[in-house]
Amino acid sequence: MINVSLFEDSNKNVVGFEVSGHAEYADPGMDIVCSAVSALTITVINSIEEQCDDDFYSDFHQETGYISLHFHGEPSDTALIILRLFRCGMMGLEESYGDYILITFKEV
Repeated sequence: MINVSLFEDSNKNVVGFEVSGHAEYADPGMDIVCSAVSALTITVINSIEEQCDDDFYSDFHQETGYISLHFHGEPSDTALIILRLFRCGMMGLEESYGDYILITFKEV
């Protein structure tokens, strides 16, 4: 199962995340759930890197399926919009593939 932890501030803005695990929906290389989560997650990190001047760090471990994004300080308005889209995309995946992905929200 893929576990997605979305870190939210007191205003319910997503301000970081951690994704871990493997969906095991299908064989490696054929797993559309893992592919969708990976594509969405990497696109969000790349978009924040290219479109924002935010100070953040990300971590990636392919073997465990771990990807994280954390900010040093507050995310910019543009980063918050990108992260809102990330939440929307992940929730859509959870709705469609709930046996393979679980989202939890954590206030920070």
